[in-house]
Amino acid sequence: MGDAVDAGGVGDAGPGGLLGRRGRALGIVALVLGTVAFSVPLWGEIRERVVERVDDAPEGAIGIGTAIAWCTSVLSNIVTLGVLAAVVGVLGALAARHLPLPAAWGTDRFADFTTLRRAFTLGWIAFVLAKLACWSVAHLVTGGSMARAVPSVTHFDGWLPLLPCALLLAGRAAGAAWVRAAAVAASVTAVYAMTLALLPS
Repeated sequence: MGDAVDAGGVGDAGPGGLLGRRGRALGIVALVLGTVAFSVPLWGEIRERVVERVDDAPEGAIGIGTAIAWCTSVLSNIVTLGVLAAVVGVLGALAARHLPLPAAWGTDRFADFTTLRRAFTLGWIAFVLAKLACWSVAHLVTGGSMARAVPSVTHFDGWLPLLPCALLLAGRAAGAAWVRAAAVAASVTAVYAMTLALLPS
């Protein structure tokens, strides 16, 4: 593995930089707000299901039931995406530091494990937001329902290539050489894709 440098070697790894505490906090806020915003169309679908089950209930009760179900769904999605962000961050950092690549393929200038973990966590968040936006625009253009935008993030589909692109940029931002960043992006994406393929649809 190429030579690594201390935290001072990565310009935006400090507490106020993109890969510092502030960047991580902004990433988490963006993930939460993005999940909530793209979950708004889900309200109508949930309301329809509630009405089907209790069509004779008062309007107020239907509204309360819809609100509870919607909030539960949003919270569940936020937790799921947050846990995946943490897992991807750790996997990316481990791969970046331990993938055996020839030093002649490029010099790594990344900092410590924490910086790498934050970088790949932010890479995952960027993937989530990008997929939510692209998926929603595609369905808006084709006249489809946008209610399943957030659940689509954890589905195996044609938007998966956005993940290695985001992780590649994250690795480069953390100081990894192009070859190592690409190898990490490919390996983490492969693990994620295999996991999705093994899960029941």
